Amino acid sequence: MTIFKTFATAALCASALLAVAPAAHALDISSFDGLTRKQIESSYFFDWSRNSMFRSSLIKAFRSSNMTMPSWVRRGGGPSAPSQVIDSGSTHFVLLNTCKAHECDENNIYVLFDPMTKITAIHGKLDKKTLWAGQTTPAMKQILSSASGLR
Repeated sequence: MTIFKTFATAALCASALLAVAPAAHALDISSFDGLTRKQIESSYFFDWSRNSMFRSSLIKAFRSSNMTMPSWVRRGGGPSAPSQVIDSGSTHFVLLNTCKAHECDENNIYVLFDPMTKITAIHGKLDKKTLWAGQTTPAMKQILSSASGLR
């Protein structure tokens, strides 16, 4: 086998592995029932965005604030940190974040989602402008302000 064929084969194998890797780590969130704290804290915004109920709650949150959900959010967002479970009284919120690839400083959102009620609150920046969207209580605003560093 020539060196060229060896490199070509190695490159093909590497690209095939990289194409499969994200799917191998994706968490299937088809139902909120039975998700453990560990599973939630191992999931990312893109995992949640594939769930139709979560996606509907995002759309509803943006619409309730007379905003259109940005296409990068609709497509599953960009870079994100692992989700967190935030306990506030008897409510167990899921805190998620994502940003627009290559524009995280100007376009990023933090989402606080209640899996029981499907209530969603959003705080962040779109095109460098601070935004609040969805249903927010004072407790939810405090959680989102602390998480995002925005006021």
